Amino acid sequence: MKEGIFYVLGFDIGGTKIAICLGTSDGKIIASTRVGNKDKDPNVVLPNLVKKGNELLSDNNLTTKDIKAIGIAAPAPHDVKKGIILNPANMPLWRNVKIKEYLENNFNIPVFFENDANAGALAEWFFGAGDNVQNMIYLTMSTGIGGGIICNGELVQGTSFDAGEIGHTVIDIDGPECQCGLKGCYEAFCGGRALALRLQNELKNEPENAIVKAAGSVDKIDMIALEKAVRDKDEYALKVWDNMILRNAQAIGGLVNIFNPDVIVLGTLPWATGDLFMKPFMEYLPRFCWEKSIEKVKITVSVLGRSIGEYAGVCVALNGLLASKNKKGEL
Repeated sequence: MKEGIFYVLGFDIGGTKIAICLGTSDGKIIASTRVGNKDKDPNVVLPNLVKKGNELLSDNNLTTKDIKAIGIAAPAPHDVKKGIILNPANMPLWRNVKIKEYLENNFNIPVFFENDANAGALAEWFFGAGDNVQNMIYLTMSTGIGGGIICNGELVQGTSFDAGEIGHTVIDIDGPECQCGLKGCYEAFCGGRALALRLQNELKNEPENAIVKAAGSVDKIDMIALEKAVRDKDEYALKVWDNMILRNAQAIGGLVNIFNPDVIVLGTLPWATGDLFMKPFMEYLPRFCWEKSIEKVKITVSVLGRSIGEYAGVCVALNGLLASKNKKGEL
């Protein structure tokens, strides 16, 4: 280990699996493992996390004394300050789980806890497309739309640790209802789940539609089926895709003008579809923000791609240590 470089452990909590990663402060993932979490009781999962974490250390000739911190990337809703996972929709048995306290007690190492979208932002900021910048916005654009904001070299968390909920910015007061309870949210127009449900409803009596055929059946329509129909030049699919791109440009254009960032990193859908998304998006963007701001910002897809989950927990740990250093003057 080079001088000044140290080890951290990261836990990325998901509804079907939990990634446990051993990483270094210079961005290397030394080793990783997975723990199943689909419909699992946290009383069973938490001891397994400790067991697998210790095995990861042992397999690499390390002990807890070699680890400087642990980071947890967790889905909402949660209590970030206390490190409690409250009641995520895709984790029905996880209710008020004090995961931060549990890992602290079992590893005796400082543990830091963060929203999973913010953790993704930290990963891209430390070791991805936002490396070496002070102002960056990250969007994860998948089932829903989440975000993380780095401003003047610090993660923006907000008064109640709810900052970065970009997907729940209302962009049309007459728009569709969002699962969050608001109406016309960005996510309600562009989130994968919301768009899939809309298409399933609109195409329920059209079995010959190209999107339905790509999916196999109406109830299996998803963004992959939409993308395939778009690439096949289906007229209806092209119209839906174009409107989705326009709404993305509207929402992200607002971010460009509000934050004037160095970099905006787009994850998942733009990363997976490339120019099919990015080319029309960049053409629409000037309708929603100033040209001078567009000239200053670099808008790019995720560098870490599918690996971002491995880096998420690791970078929560690193950012926790960085924040402690900034407050206390020592790392």
